[in-house]
Amino acid sequence: MVNKMEDKNIKGEVQSEQPKDTTVQYVNRVYRYIKNGMAIEEFMAKFHISLNELNGILELCKLYGKNVEVVEKNGVQVFSKMINRIAVNNKFALNPNNLIHTEICVVSDTHFGNIHQQLHLLNQIYQEAFNRGITTVLHCGDMVDGNYPNRPEQPRQQFLHGFDEQVGYVVDMYPEVRGITTKYILGSHDETHYKNGQATVNQWVSRCRKDMEYLGQDYGSLDINGVKIFMDHPGGGSAASVSYKPQKRIEILESSYKPKILLIGHYHKSYAFVYRNVRGIAVPCFCDKTQFQQKQGLSNAVGAYFLSIYSDTKGNIQYFEPEEVLFKPSDMWEEAGKDRNKVKKLVIK
Repeated sequence: MVNKMEDKNIKGEVQSEQPKDTTVQYVNRVYRYIKNGMAIEEFMAKFHISLNELNGILELCKLYGKNVEVVEKNGVQVFSKMINRIAVNNKFALNPNNLIHTEICVVSDTHFGNIHQQLHLLNQIYQEAFNRGITTVLHCGDMVDGNYPNRPEQPRQQFLHGFDEQVGYVVDMYPEVRGITTKYILGSHDETHYKNGQATVNQWVSRCRKDMEYLGQDYGSLDINGVKIFMDHPGGGSAASVSYKPQKRIEILESSYKPKILLIGHYHKSYAFVYRNVRGIAVPCFCDKTQFQQKQGLSNAVGAYFLSIYSDTKGNIQYFEPEEVLFKPSDMWEEAGKDRNKVKKLVIK
């Protein structure tokens, strides 16, 4: 869980949560909390640990491939995260200091209005994005749960019904964080409001929220520091293989139109891959497994991705690190009223 450490003493967490929480999950939380340039004194004071205990934590991180070192900067000892980057160009040695570094966060399928929505987890991702200094979050569609007249069971799975309630909830409750712009596309669930009454979700969301920018229905493209990124929300069901549908989406792209990165919503799966020189990400959702998914025997991944991209001046990616953040079933709130009634809007001004 992304910011769970902030509410607990880190030593107590090691002792009390190890039996139910794997070591690798603990290491991942520590690694996400530590930021480049953070003074070690700040970390030690926050969690009331000694220097020896800190060294033990850093050694544990290294054992699991999370290399964090302590360096001196302006007379202060600070953390330096040594990222294990994926090189995509091995023809010659590249100096990362000469490359453009881009960090973005990617989310999808929030399905606001569904009783299984997980707004409290989305808030944690936005808090983490703010902590990392990220300024762009990409949302790959199905912002709301929509309205399918041919699915008579759907109203029982919703606590918000119709266009006004669902879109009003996005305007009122979607995280609003200083310095972060959410660029989004709409998916098949969002589109049902247009099909039912020509009401477009984007018109009101973008009009009422200046920090949210609409890029298109079902797909949208953008350029960040010269890197072409394509956001896709396809239709149809999931395949038996998690990689099959995402790879097919890349195959249908014209060679002159192919992006450097393809972000795919809709499937509620988590999968990072490289295919035909395109870095693809099947983006997980922020909605727990629904009745429809249960009936169809479909798996459901809840979480997000943080992407660290190193590119040259022509927009060619030289290093690419997709960091998957997945939540456990114990992190979900199953009761509709709990997420709806207890979660407040995340606002950082």
